[in-house]
Amino acid sequence: ASLPLGPTADQVAAAGQMTDQGRQAMIQGMVDQLSAKLKANPGDREGWERLIRSRMVLGQPGLATTAYRDASRAFAGSPADQAALKTMASGLGVPGV
Repeated sequence: ASLPLGPTADQVAAAGQMTDQGRQAMIQGMVDQLSAKLKANPGDREGWERLIRSRMVLGQPGLATTAYRDASRAFAGSPADQAALKTMASGLGVPGV
């Protein structure tokens, strides 16, 4: 089963009622949850791409680099997936890619 592509309608509605700080905490929680899911199911390339992108958007380039390296290891047997991850991460400006 693939991971959800984004927040639910209820999460979006709840975010609209929050302060900026509360919204940031909720977003950080969702990103951390995605990271945990990928550790349990590392074969989800789209999930890794979302995590890397999210880390960059949140201003966490070091964590984006770590996610990229973890994703690359997860796809050690698939040069095509590794190349796609590298292209995506490089396009986002992930450090060390």
